[in-house]
Amino acid sequence: MRIVSEIYNAIGLQTDTVDCMFRVADAPDYERNLRHLDHMIDMAVLHSMEYRPRLLALCEGAIQGFPDEFHDWESADYARSGAIDIPGPVIDRLAEKAVKWNLYLIGQAKARMAEFPDRFFNTAFIIDPSGAVVHVHRKNVVFTIEHTTTPHDVWDQWVAMFGAGLDAFFPVAQTPIGNIGCLICMEGNYPELARGLMMNGAEIVYRPSSIENKISTGVWQIQNQARALDNNCYVIAPNTGYHTVDAAGTRGFVTGGHPMIVDYRGQIAHEIRTQGDAFVAAPVNIEGLRQHRANARQNNWAPHMKTELYRLVYDKAVWPKNLAAHRPPQRREATDEIYFQTIRRLQESGVQVPPAAVSGQADTGGAAAGSSLREHILGRVSEMGESERTAPPVPMLRVVGNDEEAGGPKETAIVPDQAAE
Repeated sequence: MRIVSEIYNAIGLQTDTVDCMFRVADAPDYERNLRHLDHMIDMAVLHSMEYRPRLLALCEGAIQGFPDEFHDWESADYARSGAIDIPGPVIDRLAEKAVKWNLYLIGQAKARMAEFPDRFFNTAFIIDPSGAVVHVHRKNVVFTIEHTTTPHDVWDQWVAMFGAGLDAFFPVAQTPIGNIGCLICMEGNYPELARGLMMNGAEIVYRPSSIENKISTGVWQIQNQARALDNNCYVIAPNTGYHTVDAAGTRGFVTGGHPMIVDYRGQIAHEIRTQGDAFVAAPVNIEGLRQHRANARQNNWAPHMKTELYRLVYDKAVWPKNLAAHRPPQRREATDEIYFQTIRRLQESGVQVPPAAVSGQADTGGAAAGSSLREHILGRVSEMGESERTAPPVPMLRVVGNDEEAGGPKETAIVPDQAAE
């Protein structure tokens, strides 16, 4: 076990970002955002004067923006053109800053894996003060608009290559400044994923970013504090700044800002309520955290866990695995179909009670029930400046555990029978 007696500053950096590609045929331009990060990293370190900065965390999208999600591009197309390699030239640029300031740098990027051609993974990485990549984490859960492959999407292959233990899905970097684990955006919604990191030794959890309206309604803050308190760990949560999607400066996704650092007792150590370029910085006391975990009788929850009970909760599968075992992830309309099919299975199994809207009795806020409601939720592609594109046909779906089929061409099965448990 490494003894960490030094109290140091951690920095969460919220930066504005411009999409690295405006069209899927474009050559990616990472340099625009990297130049901005060069300045913002220097500025944040120079201003972080309470203790010596030893850890700096970038926001999600800081390098590439979110063009694949915003434009609903085919996953394989973006894997070939917009995703990066780790390590690689983009990482080398950031490594220069880690070396310059003698700190650990955490970032996020859509990155390729050689083992999975035509795919990309939403990846968190850690660069140490020597400039070496010492840790990577592949995002486990994504929202339906994101075309990232996850380990769960290729479950059988992933387990065959990396095993089925905590290190395969909840890796933690053991460093001289503490043990660091990563959650990316959507992953922070699930207490199980933060608990997986804690059970693998995490003392610091990196959790970038989220989107409106979770910020203005307080959900972002509640989740970050809960993940820290539940697991007695630090949570470093930089949100994304303003997102630009074209050369004219058109705004894209709205995050709401509000970066924060939460300590191991669930208290906000530093926050700032702004949406643009900003940073948060706060002291990290790993020895204090370890003393708390070893001695506190209150607000120290791990010793009380009754894991035999929790296994009952997760005995049955919900979201089907292996969905991308034989082809890259689907675009948003098909993934949204899987989402609503999964809700239907939860209702049919008695886990959830269907609302009256299923029978057309309730107000849906101006949108009809069924597929029209899904369109209302996700938004029409034409509203994002691509009105000339024809929406893809809705593929045939099989309800897992049920022989009924939902309409569409029968030659495509997005939820294959072998993906069910």
